[in-house]
Amino acid sequence: MWIAIALISGLASLVGYGLFQDSAPDTVAFVLAFAAGAILTMLVQTMMPEAYEHGGKWVGVVTTLGFAVAFTIHTLD
Repeated sequence: MWIAIALISGLASLVGYGLFQDSAPDTVAFVLAFAAGAILTMLVQTMMPEAYEHGGKWVGVVTTLGFAVAFTIHTLD
């Protein structure tokens, strides 16, 4: 199952790269924002409850700081 997921993800990435290579920046930004929202949804549904159980109330703050650091690094690049 995991091999199939990896293959399908790789194929979807290749197709997406081909389809959006010459797209307008606004279109690419929309697709990236949609993908980021999907990743956040997955994190909140599957990982955050367990992280909160083991890490307490600071898990949300540390997660937010992690995203802020990632955004800052991306902006500086």
